[in-house]
Amino acid sequence: MNDAMVKRILITNDDGIAAPGLEVLTDIAHGLAEEVWVVAPEHDRSGAGQSISLHTPLRVYQHANRRYAVSGTPADCVLFALAEWFGETPPDLVLSGVNCGANISDSVQYSGTVGAVLTAEHMGIPAIALSQAYLNRDGISWAPVSVWGERVIRALWQADQPCCWNVNFPACEAEDISEMRWARQSTGSIQRTQLLAGQDGRNLPYWWLGFERSSRHIVAPDSDVAVLRDNAIAVSPLRSAAGLPGGVTMVVL
Repeated sequence: MNDAMVKRILITNDDGIAAPGLEVLTDIAHGLAEEVWVVAPEHDRSGAGQSISLHTPLRVYQHANRRYAVSGTPADCVLFALAEWFGETPPDLVLSGVNCGANISDSVQYSGTVGAVLTAEHMGIPAIALSQAYLNRDGISWAPVSVWGERVIRALWQADQPCCWNVNFPACEAEDISEMRWARQSTGSIQRTQLLAGQDGRNLPYWWLGFERSSRHIVAPDSDVAVLRDNAIAVSPLRSAAGLPGGVTMVVL
């Protein structure tokens, strides 16, 4: 039997119900809670932020016991789960992720992974977003979050701070990680927007929206970018950053 930290955890993400990071987080959650629910978007909803579906109905598909896919956004998933299954007994903790790729700097405001956490926080529920950085999307290693995720969540749950966090794991070997640090969300990684034009089958124009990014100039030691460069786990508070001291290190090992 696991050493349960809480009774009930709700998990969601923005990469979709079939994402490998969701399975990683589900395994972690089973070491933390007696009861684990998974309610995730039916498809990839990266970039959804904290948006909710006001103009389209939600459809829900059961995949297994306490495991559901929702046709909407990550925020929709949290709100739907609270209304449909939890009623007067909300989950003790909401976990979002594990996102494929870091959610740092200017990406945070667009992140559906983070949006789900902020939605839970609005509803008075502690929540943590988890993301795994990578150097090559085709060869992403989930080892850092698999090895350290449970310990990090336990530490944040027990910390004397509001439990609403954005956590990023570095792109390195799990054994190369020795600490996690408080990190300030940096800015300036988005240099400019990009539009990639095309034509559909009826010769009508469309555009893919994207960004030109660079974080080489972000060097402040307490910034989220710099912390990941140091192969440390970057922990950033959401909503109430003013109360945290910059540069404080929390030793994991």
